[in-house]
Amino acid sequence: MAAADTPPDTLRIGSMLLPPWGQTDNQGRNSGVIYELNEEIGRRSGLHFTNEILPFGRMIENLKQGRLDLVSSQAHWSARAAGDRLGVQFTIDVMVAVRKNSGIETIEDLQGKDLVYHHAASYPQLEGLSRSIFRVNSYEQSVRMLIRRPEFDGIVLTAPSFRYWTRQLGRQPSEFKTIPLEINKKQWILVAKDMPQETRTKIKRAVDEIYQSDLYERLLDKHNLH
Repeated sequence: MAAADTPPDTLRIGSMLLPPWGQTDNQGRNSGVIYELNEEIGRRSGLHFTNEILPFGRMIENLKQGRLDLVSSQAHWSARAAGDRLGVQFTIDVMVAVRKNSGIETIEDLQGKDLVYHHAASYPQLEGLSRSIFRVNSYEQSVRMLIRRPEFDGIVLTAPSFRYWTRQLGRQPSEFKTIPLEINKKQWILVAKDMPQETRTKIKRAVDEIYQSDLYERLLDKHNLH
């Protein structure tokens, strides 16, 4: 739906461009776990809605500036500053992946090591441990660096993303060692700070219904993320 044709009461959803969570194929078709969960929020809300895939930084800025009404994000400081947390969309495990011969067995072993993060990520548990943090724009970049760049000791990312990208790049997750960092980390639905209470109530009901369902697990299966 073109912007000029969008009804004024339309729920404007943003989904992050970060495969396998949100992506657009060569035919212009959108997909991804978060994109499809957000589509379901729109449907269950009963509101007119749009759902646009955007780079994470632009998505958060659009929420902050009032160009979006709803996004999905972990509770990074930039997301908390841009919108209000309305409900949990799903929980996810975050891990550090290292090479099997690295000698790294625990989080404490990351002292003085060089790590790779997604550019929007923050992990208080690792503050003061690593020697350096190299930030990248995609999980694909993270996994490629673990495979090809021995000067980096480990990468920090979600477990489904690690499984997806190792397979996409012709490797297997079992070829690497993984160390749990955060178990059941919350992925939040955030809404515009000026969203009316009536709209919040409709969306909150939809978010809670989806969270209580098995849709997230079914989408993990659909996208081969288990």
